This record gives sequence, structure tokens and C-alpha cells, in this order.
Amino acid sequence: MNIRSMYYFSSISQFNIFSSFLDECKWKIEKQLLKERVIQYQSHPMFIQMRNKFNENDISIFPLKSEEIITWFDTMLILKRITSELFHKGISMENTSIFMEYPLIYGNHMRSDYLIVYDRLIIVLEFGMFNQDEKRSEERYTKKLQESINHRQILANMIHSNVEVVNYVMIYRPEYDRYIKREIVENINYNHNETKLLANFIANKVKLQQEFSALAQLEKISF
Repeated sequence: MNIRSMYYFSSISQFNIFSSFLDECKWKIEKQLLKERVIQYQSHPMFIQMRNKFNENDISIFPLKSEEIITWFDTMLILKRITSELFHKGISMENTSIFMEYPLIYGNHMRSDYLIVYDRLIIVLEFGMFNQDEKRSEERYTKKLQESINHRQILANMIHSNVEVVNYVMIYRPEYDRYIKREIVENINYNHNETKLLANFIANKVKLQQEFSALAQLEKISF
């Protein structure tokens, strides 16, 4: 695939196989500061691999921050949950591609967290984490939403109008305190609800694409 990104997954299955290391290491979205989590996990083989992959693929003119790798682990875990939710909804998305850390052409060196591509649909997916007060969380969402809108507009301006380009932002919360070894149940429930909302959004968009497929149109006129 001649499309530049840090990682390209040609199917949901390929993404799930790649991200299975998260299950193996029992990854948790921790409450601790990102810089503390970097110190804790910087020797993990996948941490090192992702750092090297970013540099090899020449994704950005800006140097990679180690904290970003931790957020990649977190967001891949959430995306795995979303694909599982879609599977249980009976949504067939095996012909879906996922681009991770996609550098926007003519985007002033901006990068999208993920592009989810299905048929004539592109979902620009951005994530943000916040673990303090609600006011700051709203500010974080507003900032990420504006970035997501900008990314969508840049893509839409360069892509044929028959392709639908939409954007979505999910703000997630930490689920585990490593210091006291305790789950943060309230935040787990919050993330679960946000995951379901995002899965519903994707499912509705995919269903619309499927309804306008050639086979679906033939079925409508069949007796």
C-alpha cells in the first residue's frame, strides 16, 4: 500500500493480531503521569519497535516524544474494544483498513491518530485522555474536536466528493492506579459507555455504505 503512515492494517483481523501484545502484557490505562509510565515501560519490546518504526517511516519533521508511544498503547487497546463491540453487533468490517499515525498531506505536518477506511467512507478518529477535573476535560475535547475537524476538511478537499469523510473524537479516562493496584471503576464505566457510542457511530456509517452497495441495491429490486 503506497500510502504513508506509521502502520497500515489491511483488515480488522490484521490489526487485532498486531495489537495482541496488549493482551499478553495485560496492558492497563494507568492513572500515573505519562512521563512516569514511560520510565516504567520504555524497555518493552513493542515500545522500542514503535519508536524505531516512527523514525524509519519518516512520519514527521518533529521528534517523537516517548509519551506518545504510551498513548498509542492506550488507544490501540480502546480500538480493540471497539472492533469487538462491532463484531458483537454483527457488523461485517473485514474489508476495513486502518491507518495509524497518518501524516496529512498539505496539513502543515499534522498527523491523524487513526483513519478507518471502509468502501467510500473515511473516519478521521482522534483520541485524547484526561484524568483531572471536568472543566479541563471539556477544554481537551474542544481542542481535539477542532483538530479533528481540520483534519477532515483537509482530506475532504483533496478526495473525490463521492467519498464521505467524517470525524470523531473520543476522550478517555485512566482505568487503573498502579501505585495502589486498584481499578478506577467509575472511569472504566465511562470508557465503556464512550466505546459503545463510538462503535454505534461507526456501525451506522458502515450500514449506510452497505445499503448503497450494488448488491444491496439489487436485493431491493428482487422479487
